Amino acid sequence: MSDIPYQMKTSKEEKLDRFTVVIDELDIHGRNARYSYIKVRPGVCVITKFEDEIICLKEFRHPIKSWSYEFTCGMIEDGETPEETAIREVKEETGCIVDKLYSLGEFYPSFGATDETIHLFLAQCEERGEAELEFTEFISMHPMGVEEVNKLIKNGEFKHGAGLAAWLKAQPYLKEK
Repeated sequence: MSDIPYQMKTSKEEKLDRFTVVIDELDIHGRNARYSYIKVRPGVCVITKFEDEIICLKEFRHPIKSWSYEFTCGMIEDGETPEETAIREVKEETGCIVDKLYSLGEFYPSFGATDETIHLFLAQCEERGEAELEFTEFISMHPMGVEEVNKLIKNGEFKHGAGLAAWLKAQPYLKEK
């Protein structure tokens, strides 16, 4: 017996820019049902700790037409491991060089609408240079203590879903000194 509670009749994919929309036709107990979702490349979300501070980023996000507090994040490129992506993205977005990288697991940000997987990390950095932002990125860095990040979250100023998941998973590593 299959663990899948329905029969797949057809599946069609339509590429739209960086997304692929999947439209599945299902047979559920003899009735037709349509299910669509977006295929998204897997990504990373990295809490960057430089010395005793957390590097929060404030980035302009076009879909919400607003600035948002978040942590370093990005999509995994072909041929990269999640760890390699995390190290690359930290360097590009913060200028920090990762000394130690801790995996915090992975999660699905919205598995009712997308197949996206986000790998979560905590990066301890001891050296910092210049960020190498892409021309489409509008990012400012905001180093802060653990309690300041907690205050942003409590006040509803930090709304980045992957960042919230990473923050929760990183708590055992983030004891305030």
